[in-house]
Amino acid sequence: MAITVSAEDIVRNPAWHLYDIDLQRKELHFLEVTPQTFGVSAFLDNRIAYTTGQMHGFGVDAVISAFRQIPPQSVGMNFLFHSSFCCSSLLARSLQLENQTLVLREPWVLRRLADTRRTLELQGQAWNPQGSALIDMALTLLGKTWVGSESVLIKPTNVANNLCIDMLAMRPAARGILLYSDLESFLISNLKKSEETKQKMPALARIFNVDIGYVGLFEHLSIESLGFLQTVVVVWHAQMLAFQRLLASDAGPRLATLDSGLLLKEPEQALAAAAGFLGYALNREQIVEILAGPTWNTHAKDPFSVYGRDMREQESSEIAAKHSAEILYVLRWAEKLFERHPPGLPLSRSLVTAD
Repeated sequence: MAITVSAEDIVRNPAWHLYDIDLQRKELHFLEVTPQTFGVSAFLDNRIAYTTGQMHGFGVDAVISAFRQIPPQSVGMNFLFHSSFCCSSLLARSLQLENQTLVLREPWVLRRLADTRRTLELQGQAWNPQGSALIDMALTLLGKTWVGSESVLIKPTNVANNLCIDMLAMRPAARGILLYSDLESFLISNLKKSEETKQKMPALARIFNVDIGYVGLFEHLSIESLGFLQTVVVVWHAQMLAFQRLLASDAGPRLATLDSGLLLKEPEQALAAAAGFLGYALNREQIVEILAGPTWNTHAKDPFSVYGRDMREQESSEIAAKHSAEILYVLRWAEKLFERHPPGLPLSRSLVTAD
């Protein structure tokens, strides 16, 4: 049965979620969603939940025409950027505040635009001004809420961090938090992952190499010749260097950083600082409630599980002990890279400082 969608649905109705973009066909693809979609879905990619499952495509020109007919409503927007495996889903869920914030965790369309930018750059083609216009359109369509008092917090996948500057430029009032972990924690987190996830690390290293020209910073470094943990080091180091560049950019004053270790160690202080920086009203009583509730006592990517701080610490300790020799070896190997290009930890503009 054919479905009728008005211009107002496309531009203002949050039940029409911008999921994907097909630039060859010049189409935007939407899914019908509910508020539960954003609360339950671990990510808004192929794991998106609570949708009809039917994709609806509209031409880019048709969407632009809809914008002209029904000007988009102005919605406040902030960003949670991250380096992956650093409790970003936990922080994002913690900042899902009733009647205040609608949190979008890793919208697939931003990943698609990030990959498009890399492809164009590898082909020697220009990304802007068309690229920035597409990002502006995507953010506008993602910035729809069910409640008028809500603002939007977007947590892009870290693979879309090559769009950070563009996203911040398109939303000059937006602020962003850069969440990251120290290298040893990142190594342990990667060792926890499934073999399928581990096999993706060389591809991630190649992606971040494209973004910042990582291999060109060193002599005789080949991603293809690295072992698993060495590849993890490169992925982490490249992201820290990218974050340093972002903090030094014109958007730097609108950014703050947070070490995930401090988020776990001082959660009350970290949540209060993060909410305050982003302009959200969150008092101590609410924070205590969040920490005692399901957000901090289930797995951040599976709200139906049981997974608290004690389990997380025990799991990490067991992995660290089991792989202690490998971790020590690769940390020493990484020192040579850091001598040339220090990762700069702790990153500047920190929301919380260690005692």
